[in-house]
Formats: sequence, structure tokens, C-alpha cells
Amino acid sequence: MADDLVAINIQKIEDSMATAGEMPTGMEAAINEHLIRARAAQASGNNAEAIAITSKVLEQMEEAEKRA
Repeated sequence: MADDLVAINIQKIEDSMATAGEMPTGMEAAINEHLIRARAAQASGNNAEAIAITSKVLEQMEEAEKRA
């Protein structure tokens, strides 16, 4: 179940990045770094950390979209 949530969150982030257009300087690189960390946490069996990372990224992306 937690593995599914990680996969869903990663897919949401990737979909948002694909359709977002221009992002603020550094934001895309930061998101990619977080995705790498989330995938590494998931691969090591630490789904709680992976969920925390991806959830935080999704929150930040939503906030950035509201400000745009």
C-alpha cells in the first residue's frame, strides 16, 4: 500500500513537471533531486521517508502554482 502511494506521488510530480511549462530557477533541479532521494528511500524499503519527501514536493508545487 505504501509502495503504491510512493508510486502515485512520483507519477503526480512527473506529470506536473511535464505540463508545468517554465519553472522558477532551480526549482526543476530541486524537484529532480527530491525524486532521486524518494526513489532511493523506496528502493531501500523506507517507504515512510519516500512518502514524506514526495508529499512535501507536491505541497510545494501546489503552493508555487497558487502564487503563479
